[in-house]
Amino acid sequence: MKIVNPLYDLAFKYLMQEKKYAKLFISLIIEKEIEDLELTQQETIIKDDKRNLKLFRLDFKAVVKDENGKKSTVLIELQKSKTYTDILRFRSYLGSVYYKHEKKYENDIEHKYSLPIIAIYILGYKLPEIPYLAIEVNNKIIDKSSKKQIEIQSDFIEQLNHKSHIIQVRRLPEKLQTKLERFLTFFNQAWISEEDYVLDLQNIPQEYEDIAKYLQQPLADEDFVNNLKAEEEWEYNFTTVERNLYLARKQKEEAEKREEEERRQKEEERRQKEEAEKREEEERRQKEEERRQKEEERRQKEEERRQKEEAKRKIIELAKMLKEMNVSIEKIIEKTGLLREEIENL
Repeated sequence: MKIVNPLYDLAFKYLMQEKKYAKLFISLIIEKEIEDLELTQQETIIKDDKRNLKLFRLDFKAVVKDENGKKSTVLIELQKSKTYTDILRFRSYLGSVYYKHEKKYENDIEHKYSLPIIAIYILGYKLPEIPYLAIEVNNKIIDKSSKKQIEIQSDFIEQLNHKSHIIQVRRLPEKLQTKLERFLTFFNQAWISEEDYVLDLQNIPQEYEDIAKYLQQPLADEDFVNNLKAEEEWEYNFTTVERNLYLARKQKEEAEKREEEERRQKEEERRQKEEAEKREEEERRQKEEERRQKEEERRQKEEERRQKEEAKRKIIELAKMLKEMNVSIEKIIEKTGLLREEIENL
């Protein structure tokens, strides 16, 4: 059976506008019973004029019931991206939801505060770091003193933090075990036919046969199909533009990286040259210091020699004077420390 591919915005919008199917799909994702679901706006297609990107988003207000039967009203922001775009863009759009609903309910006593948000991301590509079909991101509450997780219910916390669900439809396993996996059969991109916007279902879960028939109907609508073709053409142009931008960005990054590497190498060469000059200067200084020390030692020895000679000369002069005064040789030896032979030879 051939159906429209729900990864295309038009087909996804068609699926989610049918309230019973939207309730079923969202309840399978958040694993809570949905008593009431209201599409608060038909769709938001956010365009980035600079990069020609777009992101498809649907906003719902839902009344959900947990396993204990407790009912609560939440906002559900369902965002879908068919191709890989800037993931951080998802987060930047959440703030507008808080503001929008807070403004809408500012005079409503029942909604005095902003409603909790549940974010759902339907991705038509794989995130390498997350090898799972579906994951739930739910903040933990930790006691700062004991560092233990605590279980408390707080509207304040719920209004400031939100749960997130990430679905990667291209990670659908061959063996479908859960209801969610079976529902995601309608997103199985392995069954793309000759046209990317058409899926040729090989197996249809029995409990979802009515959905398959529902998704089959638009293929008989010529205008609907033409719009799908237009979206496909836009996607092709978008992919081409995005690829060219990506390649240009990569080339720029690589050029900047090469320039940075060249700058780093030149800086390293300059540093090594300065280090070499510094070592040469240090070696020159050490050699000069060694030469100076040797010269100082030579000068000191020369001075010591001169002093000894001067002392010896004075002693000899004293001995001469004593000898001329007819002082006995023994007395002169005693006074000068000279040898007898030295005194006799004066």
